[in-house]
Amino acid sequence: MQIKFKVIYDRENCIGAQRCMGIHSELWGKEAEGKAILLGGQLNPQTHKFELLIDESQLNDFKESALICPAYVIEILNTQTGKSVLNINPTKAGEKAEVPILRAHYDSLKEWKMDPKGFFTLKPYPEEQIIRVRYYGADHALKLSIEGANAEEIYVTIVREGLVSTLEHAAYLGSELMKAEVAMKKNLPYVQDDPLP
Repeated sequence: MQIKFKVIYDRENCIGAQRCMGIHSELWGKEAEGKAILLGGQLNPQTHKFELLIDESQLNDFKESALICPAYVIEILNTQTGKSVLNINPTKAGEKAEVPILRAHYDSLKEWKMDPKGFFTLKPYPEEQIIRVRYYGADHALKLSIEGANAEEIYVTIVREGLVSTLEHAAYLGSELMKAEVAMKKNLPYVQDDPLP
């Protein structure tokens, strides 16, 4: 017997972020006010939440929808066990004040390490609305040029192509690319590694 799963959608607390419909528009519609609609879902009058029975072939897509939701209004239960299949435990609003605070600091001379994969130079071109990135290998030879209209598409391309190998380098790139995008959109001078004016 095939296991069934129950998708439970709390429409009342949906904030209209639309991420679920962004990645799986075949599962989610959109109401006029921007909240999601669980396609095929039925309102449970006792819980005031929408429910939909699905089989394992749909489980992964619904899990992706649930995990990308910033308001955690999508739950998926195994109907045999009654337990959630999401394996998450989001912090409740009242508990957030109790989370420890780690004061950030950085000693660039002690903590900076070269990525064995190489390094990048970035330059925004406001007149073209494009950011150009050059990728140099560990031997300092230019290996590749990447062009994109925003930080996200360039960053995703760099990660997809396996051009970074350390978390520090990936974080640095994300920060610099966003800085370059802001400089490009606001026509500000950009110098890599320097703060924006």
